[in-house]
Amino acid sequence: MNNKVISKIISGTLLCSMVGYTLPVFAYTKDETVYSKMDSNGKNYKTIVSTHIKNTENVDLINDLSDLLNVKNTSGDETYTQDGNKFAWNANKNDIYYQGESSKELPIECNVKYELDGKELSANEIAGKSGKVKITLQYTNKEERTVDINGKKVKMYVPFVVVAGTIIENENARNIGVSSGKVVDDGSKTVVVGMAMPGLQESLGLSDDEVEIPSNVEITMDATNFETSSIMSYVTPKVLEEDDLKVFDNLDEIYGQVNTLQTSMNQIQNGANTLKDGTTELATGANTLKDGVTTAYNGAQTISSEVAKSTQSLKNDKSEALDSKTLESIKQQAAESSKLTEEQKAQIKAQAQTSAVLTDEQKTQIKAQAAKKAKLTEAQSAEITALAKKGAALTEEQKAQITEKAKDGARLTEAQKTTIITNAQASYPALTEAEKKLLIATAQSTATQTAVNTALATAKTTAELTAVATALNVAQQVATQTAETTAIETAQQIATQTAITTALTTAQSTATTTAMQTSTTVAKQVGNQAKKTFTNQVVSQMSTLGNGLNQLTSGLSELNNGATTLANGTNQVNDGATTLAEGIKTFNEEGIKKICNYINGDVKDLTTRVQKLTDLSKDYNNFTMLDGENDGEVKFIMIADAVKKQEDSEQNKEEAVLSTNVINDENK
Repeated sequence: MNNKVISKIISGTLLCSMVGYTLPVFAYTKDETVYSKMDSNGKNYKTIVSTHIKNTENVDLINDLSDLLNVKNTSGDETYTQDGNKFAWNANKNDIYYQGESSKELPIECNVKYELDGKELSANEIAGKSGKVKITLQYTNKEERTVDINGKKVKMYVPFVVVAGTIIENENARNIGVSSGKVVDDGSKTVVVGMAMPGLQESLGLSDDEVEIPSNVEITMDATNFETSSIMSYVTPKVLEEDDLKVFDNLDEIYGQVNTLQTSMNQIQNGANTLKDGTTELATGANTLKDGVTTAYNGAQTISSEVAKSTQSLKNDKSEALDSKTLESIKQQAAESSKLTEEQKAQIKAQAQTSAVLTDEQKTQIKAQAAKKAKLTEAQSAEITALAKKGAALTEEQKAQITEKAKDGARLTEAQKTTIITNAQASYPALTEAEKKLLIATAQSTATQTAVNTALATAKTTAELTAVATALNVAQQVATQTAETTAIETAQQIATQTAITTALTTAQSTATTTAMQTSTTVAKQVGNQAKKTFTNQVVSQMSTLGNGLNQLTSGLSELNNGATTLANGTNQVNDGATTLAEGIKTFNEEGIKKICNYINGDVKDLTTRVQKLTDLSKDYNNFTMLDGENDGEVKFIMIADAVKKQEDSEQNKEEAVLSTNVINDENK
């Protein structure tokens, strides 16, 4: 198979693989094939456009627009008239085939670069060389457009697909490869076909990290006496058809479902956060309850311990009820109260003076008798002491009456009971009926005990004062009686002065001594008896209080254990709710949101871009000129000259002729 036949096969295959699109019905459709001759480095030096007007309406006259030069009919004898860019073809119901030349810039620019063992060389320099060869066909899209993508102005390009191909002799090359393409080896020759889509990467807004859409074709080989035949590039703006876009019809529904998914996920996250906040408050409350119960339990234990200590201390107290200072004070009060009045002193003086006239013998006898009678006998002292004791002691009947009246006055009213319960519930809301009854009983007992203690203490004080007063009265009576007796006896026996002095001195001394002794003795007895009675009652009541406190402590211990269990449980629930909320937040932010943002962002953006590319492809329907009422289609065939050694220049000429023949054959 010679090179001429193979070239025709390649060009025919490329053309047939890219045609066949269904077009809507217009007055006529215009199909352009633009042939570009390039040197071996990719520089364009000649452009020929072959045009096929499809007379779909079988009209006799076709009005066409074109900016081509040297237009000629290439198939048939139909003629035309020209007025600037306006052509009127006498079609006679036939299709029109014509050809012309153009100097316009191509929409795709091709640059051919050659490298030998990694070093860039020109086409002339690399011809005939041996080594690792790389040919790079770099395509640049020149058809830039500004379009609206979801409200944002972006730069896009008319979507062109480039299919490049060439034939390489196996005799001079091996290990032939191509990027983004296919290599077909028939044994003697290798057909290399590659594909590029210049500008599509930018049009789709994709980075190289996401996907790499080739804008070039690289051909590699191990060459000996390197040469190439012509490299052909077939270019078409037809990337997607309308039917290809039907896949996007259901995307709007998907977008709506994605938004619903995001909204629902946000609601789930909000609910998880609410649950977390609620369990946090519950855990805080449970911990507060636990702390409060623990404090109450510790307080109850402390009170119970102190009550027990106080009770035992009262039982062991053997001290006197009245201390030495109190007794000394009582003595001084008794001594002060025993002083004789001025009236008494005057009477004693008067009586003594009446009997003041005595003989010396009588005086001696009176002195002796006065000296004897001035001192109290033991019997007198005992009589005074017994009288003080009897007058100071409370009877059992008196004690009972005092206690009963104190109890009656200490009974709690219903209002007081209600107040006690209300105050207790402010600190301990979960009081049971048994605990309420215990509180009322404890309060009643405390009130009763306080009243009784107060009454008995008052009785004690009264008894002490009464004892002192009684002792003073008794002493005063004794002193008065003794003074009178002594005064009378002395007045009768001694002289006036002696009688007066002795009577006054004796009476005062006796009264003072008797009063002091009587008052302290009576005070001690009354005080000790009152202390004993009070202590016994207090010990009894404190024992009852201690038992109640023990029951309260036991109940608080159970409540404390329950509160601790509740706090631990609520803390675990709170930890679980927190973990759930954080997990849902992570799932939403790192999963659902990214998916929704990707679909509503990247996917939606990409979908819009693809639709815009389809519009750009559809709009690019001619290279020369086209009436807006008609439709067109255009494709480009770019032919780069072969790379040959100088002695093969004649062969180069032959291939150039071959390329022209291929163009003419296609138009036929």
